[in-house]
Amino acid sequence: MECPYCHTPQTEVTNSRPTLSETQIWRRRKCLNCKEIFTTHEVVDLSHLVVIKKSGKSEVFNRSKLYSGIYGATIGSKTPEREKVVEKITREVERELLFLKRKRIMSIEIADIVLNKLRKTQPATFLRFLAYCKDITNESQMRRELSKYVFGDGLPRFARDDESVKVVMGMDSGSSPE
Repeated sequence: MECPYCHTPQTEVTNSRPTLSETQIWRRRKCLNCKEIFTTHEVVDLSHLVVIKKSGKSEVFNRSKLYSGIYGATIGSKTPEREKVVEKITREVERELLFLKRKRIMSIEIADIVLNKLRKTQPATFLRFLAYCKDITNESQMRRELSKYVFGDGLPRFARDDESVKVVMGMDSGSSPE
């Protein structure tokens, strides 16, 4: 690691610990040349992970795509501190991807990991993300997909009400699915 003060590569780690998210390592370093102390945050690189899209096309994992997909699903929600929530979920998904120890993964598998994180804490975002990633265009498709993410009696607590599904599908209470 190069010292940010004198630019010499001779540094030593004096303290190190994982961050709360377990996807970064905090390190306190000391330059052996100028004796300055500085901090670094090392992030695990997921560029080894190849994502296979629905089309069959492969691409290297892109954290910003994951973040923006989750962020887009929060638009319109009343989630306080939206950026912090999205960052936290993105880190949790990255951590789970690391623990899988795989070199290739289907994009729909990543979407399922995201959905399982969202359904527990962000019900409105869960519904929007589900509608987007599963290409849902009507109420019956939404109900079919929701049945895969059940809570005891069938549907998640926030989707038992017909109005919840209709709001996500962009229907008012008087319209019917197309």
